[in-house]
Amino acid sequence: MLTKAVSDIGFWILIFFSFVHGSVAVASDDLSLPLKAELFGTDLSERFLDDGQVRVRRRLPTEAQPYVTYNMSDTAYMTGIYCATETWRYMSTGEPTAAVNARAAANALVHLITVTGVPGLLARASVSTDQRWFDDGTWYETSDGRYRWRGNVSSDQIDAMVFGLFVYGTQLASASERLRLGSALGAVVDAVIDNGYRVIGYDGRPTRWGHYELDYVTDEEPMNALLLLQMVKVAHALTEATRYDREYVRLLGEGYARIGEGARLDEPPLEANHSDDVLIALALYPLLELEKNASVRASYLRAASRWFRGGAFPGIDVEANPLATFLYQHWTGEDDQRAAAVETLRGVPLDMKWNANTISGYVERFGFRFAADPVEPRSGTGPLPIGQRGRIWSFLVQNPYQPGGDRLTSSPFETNGLDFLVSYWFGRAHGILGELE
Repeated sequence: MLTKAVSDIGFWILIFFSFVHGSVAVASDDLSLPLKAELFGTDLSERFLDDGQVRVRRRLPTEAQPYVTYNMSDTAYMTGIYCATETWRYMSTGEPTAAVNARAAANALVHLITVTGVPGLLARASVSTDQRWFDDGTWYETSDGRYRWRGNVSSDQIDAMVFGLFVYGTQLASASERLRLGSALGAVVDAVIDNGYRVIGYDGRPTRWGHYELDYVTDEEPMNALLLLQMVKVAHALTEATRYDREYVRLLGEGYARIGEGARLDEPPLEANHSDDVLIALALYPLLELEKNASVRASYLRAASRWFRGGAFPGIDVEANPLATFLYQHWTGEDDQRAAAVETLRGVPLDMKWNANTISGYVERFGFRFAADPVEPRSGTGPLPIGQRGRIWSFLVQNPYQPGGDRLTSSPFETNGLDFLVSYWFGRAHGILGELE
């Protein structure tokens, strides 16, 4: 068990920040929520941010490969969420660096749309060719030799990209920025529409999950009905081009909103796809912010209710998921799960993300106490509390009914705390979490 006492100086730093930011909450660490957000935000910006793009897994140096590399499969996804997160942080605090970070992330998303050289084709990630690089997946090099980019983009990358550009574009961007972002997003939407509601990759073939055709969303993946409505609605919001409004109305006429009511599959808890739960949330947020028609909004709220409250099987409401809980409270005013969601934020284990030596360094740097809390054997059948879950790159996609691995074992990868940050700053920006909470 890792236990490190804080120094006298660190103790008084902790007391000072606790006085400023609110009372200290005791979990596996004694960080208040604002200080925990500061810690995760600092780590992300220093170790996972690359020219606006957010890397997912930091691969630690080895004897064979004595330098840091990253797994970059979900860079566009993470960058979109980070763009929204830093926008909300700026709205909550007025901190100038938050606006700078949000703008850099938005520019990085535009870069990922244009770097492929194919109009409207989003890259999963890109890296300059003069950087050390190691990653799986399919990569291509730009014609000028400046960048290599990762292909085979999927609906989840587009979903988060649209979400990020929507939040930044409507809440922080200047009018000229909004038009530029809208032009880039419009190219993606145009390509999907022109290619028969499919994402066509660099190889000229549809990508595995890039399907939004009517028969596909009807028979296989109703969630993608919401994802298509989201991208068209946001394209119209950022560009005001009437063609996107016409397309949106046409999709409503074909029943896409009604199909989207069943976006979350009603399945037993161990079979529920929590990655899809996040995608549904990212699609519903812009749709419910923008839609004014009562009938259409009712469809989106039915989708949200099935997603959160469940049906024959439990929904997310019993899982104390902070982002889902705060979103649903924002949409409906229902706050019965708020306290449990806040406790999840307080209890997010640092060793869910980082190895012991990294945590030890932050203990010395920030001045707080930490005691590793090993994952215990599974007992009961309900959702596991956050402190009893294993390592994961995002606890928002983690199935809490499934026991995780031992967090005390050193890992060749470390990951960032964006899952905590997007939950926390959404809550702050939307009046669900107080500054001193």
